[in-house]
Amino acid sequence: MIIGTAGHIDHGKSALVEALTGQRMDPLAEERRRGITIDLHVAALPLEGDATAGVIDVPGHEDLIRTMVAGAAGLDLVLLIVAADEGIMPQTREHLAIVEQLRVPAGIPVLTKCDLVDPEWRSLVEAEVAAWLARSPVRFAPPLATSAIRGIGIAELRAAIAAQASAIGHRAPDDLFRLPVDRALSLAGVGTVLTGTAWSGSVAVGDAVRLLPAGGEGRVRSLEHHGASVTRSGPGARTAVGVAGIERSTVHRGQVLVRRDDPWQDTTAIDVVLELLPQAARPLGHHTRVRLHLGTDEVMARVSTAEVIAPGAARLARLSLERPVLARGGDRFVLRSYSPVTTIGGGWVADPLPPRGRPRWPEALRDTAPGPRLGALVERRTSGVDLGLVPLLLGIAPDQLPAVVEASGLLVAHGTLVPPARVAAAEEQALEALRAFHDAHATERGMPLETLRQGLSRFDAAGTLALDNLATAGRVVIDGGLIRSARFAPRPRENPDLVARLVERLDQAGLAPPSVGELEAEFQLTGVRLALKAAAETGRIIAVEGERFFSRAALDGFRDRVLETGRAGTITLQALRDATGLSRKFLIPLLEWSDRSGLTIRDGDVRRLTPKARGIACA
Repeated sequence: MIIGTAGHIDHGKSALVEALTGQRMDPLAEERRRGITIDLHVAALPLEGDATAGVIDVPGHEDLIRTMVAGAAGLDLVLLIVAADEGIMPQTREHLAIVEQLRVPAGIPVLTKCDLVDPEWRSLVEAEVAAWLARSPVRFAPPLATSAIRGIGIAELRAAIAAQASAIGHRAPDDLFRLPVDRALSLAGVGTVLTGTAWSGSVAVGDAVRLLPAGGEGRVRSLEHHGASVTRSGPGARTAVGVAGIERSTVHRGQVLVRRDDPWQDTTAIDVVLELLPQAARPLGHHTRVRLHLGTDEVMARVSTAEVIAPGAARLARLSLERPVLARGGDRFVLRSYSPVTTIGGGWVADPLPPRGRPRWPEALRDTAPGPRLGALVERRTSGVDLGLVPLLLGIAPDQLPAVVEASGLLVAHGTLVPPARVAAAEEQALEALRAFHDAHATERGMPLETLRQGLSRFDAAGTLALDNLATAGRVVIDGGLIRSARFAPRPRENPDLVARLVERLDQAGLAPPSVGELEAEFQLTGVRLALKAAAETGRIIAVEGERFFSRAALDGFRDRVLETGRAGTITLQALRDATGLSRKFLIPLLEWSDRSGLTIRDGDVRRLTPKARGIACA
């Protein structure tokens, strides 16, 4: 368990930690000279059994808030210190706002210097503190009165801490390992040592690790918990990691140590649910520059929001960062104004690796339940979400992944999560593409599979899953490199000899050819209609109407008659009947073909040559 102090400067935080642990909290010469804490200091507090808690003492000065936030990140329990002789002070309020934004699970209000006030005054301060904390999202116990100098209340505080320790849930040991670095040093015989609180997962001696962002890679040489060597670290414990391969000069507070093969990625943008404190001085508008405190890091950022965020309101927003950070879904953060520097709010990370471009904001993105938020994360990404990234995006342990995916209703396509509606759309497009192909290539055994895959490429993994689903359901058949609809049967290829005989027959028939049915009856062969269509595709015959084909030579002759008649004036049915000897049965379809071909234009009961046709005639 990790315990941290919070409270106004000179309210006795360090003295209280010394009384609890027996360890000095002013190791720096400058701290002893100035009489204040200026950096983070850690002490071990033995609990019942073999358990040991780490206690982080933080600075209380207003100029050292960034250091205080780095120490408060990852706490299981906060000791909110209030001096009985001064009561609630400005930094007490700001420190509380910080631990509330970080959603520290539990807290104990501790009244210090109680030996300096009378019992009646102490009771008034206790009542004020209890009333003030009653509305806090942090679960605070009743205030405890202490005096570090006289040892008053120290035993009771230890007992209260032990009770809180038994109530705090354990972090998943099989999670992705992450240790935000709050200090780095070089030790002879060990090399670079990184210290911090392991937020999640575990790491063992010999593991390959990397430092993000912009850090190197190395291997774990040694591990310590509160000065004791261990072979494997656990989550939620103060850990010192000796690393071979990473130079001390390349390490700074705010970086994060992770296992090399875990899927962590740094980012220059995070999408968040941003909460502005009710006491914030002004609303937060688009493109406002702010200070983001995430883990042990501080980085400047710009707020992108569709609407102004009023004090006390919470909105979805994007934080565009001036340098990369490492974030995970669900991470809590603190927001401070650029100038003057003061805490204005905080919130939690809804999407740690948002897609580029103009953001889409599904309402479920602000849902703290992993299932609905997973659906929103997938909705924002047209190509789907890689399963390996889901624990990072949602902030869940990998062993929770199957249950969350099942509850979300999403589909898994070759290691990628996709929405069912997108798969259904890809299936429909695939079937429509096959229908069109079969209509145009009736004699082909199927469509090239790769051609169809390319046509579905905009669906990414959903397109691949759509083809798998259609094949599994028996709606399509994949045969080698071809795919066809299950109900499709290719037509037999045309008989070249039959095609030649039909073309010859239509040449002989001139402008009075037999219909398709009459040709089938005449030839007494299968495939007559298919052979006619094959001949039409080459242009040797033309379908003037649905059931009647004409030879090209016959139509050229009819065209000459029309041009000749049209040069003399209007074109009438009677004039063409006299010129060709054809009946209305053939003349009317031929004239309609002439209109469609751009040779003539109808004007009531007569026709005239089109301007284009008159040009041909003059030539």
